[in-house]
Amino acid sequence: MVSRLFAALLLASFLALSSATKMPDYIQICHRNDPELSKCLKASIHKLRPYLVNGIDEINVPAMEPLYIGDLNILEAGAGGGLTVKAKKLNIFGASNFEITKMRASIPNKRFDFELILPHLQGEGQYDINGNILALPIKGNGPFVGNFTNFVAYVRVTYDVKTVNDVEYFDVKEFTMKIRTGKGRLRLENLFNGDKVLGDVINQTINENFELFTNEVIAPIARALEVKFLAVATKILENFTYNELFPV
Repeated sequence: MVSRLFAALLLASFLALSSATKMPDYIQICHRNDPELSKCLKASIHKLRPYLVNGIDEINVPAMEPLYIGDLNILEAGAGGGLTVKAKKLNIFGASNFEITKMRASIPNKRFDFELILPHLQGEGQYDINGNILALPIKGNGPFVGNFTNFVAYVRVTYDVKTVNDVEYFDVKEFTMKIRTGKGRLRLENLFNGDKVLGDVINQTINENFELFTNEVIAPIARALEVKFLAVATKILENFTYNELFPV
């Protein structure tokens, strides 16, 4: 009787342990010795995308739709003039709809490099702009909407493996993102205190020279997106051990 009870307790403990260590549906395991690790990681990240839309409450991953950036100093005019651009209460829609087009994973170098496309992004918020663009004076503040298609991002992640209470975890050391602009349109409302004629001229000028304009302002936006994407990645990685995510 005692032996049967002991066996039952062992079985119950094993089942409890198995249940506790079962990975959630949104995590696809990739083995670190997989010869097609890059392909597996790509599929794993794509599987995670739908869960990022509304966030994952159980591991405190924030929602990505919309992606709230907040206030951002986009451009600062220098002593010799130029253009000052500020965005306030900036929300970006569509960031969770990324698609990885290239992926290279190196476990020995503890580094991941990937290229992803953002098919459609929409930015909404308030702006404050003052200075000159293409020799035209521009001044105004108010709401804006921007629609952007086929922006490409290049991401590099380097990491280490840290030990906490004899358990190994991912430790992201570097997360950098560079964005190559695609196509799109911007609409700045209330330019020149609502002067429609001047406002339409400036909006038309910006959109006719969209790539030139966005190349000037994209760097701080890319840095803001870095912070947001890193926060999401860190929340996921800190909830699972290295061996759970990357078993041998």
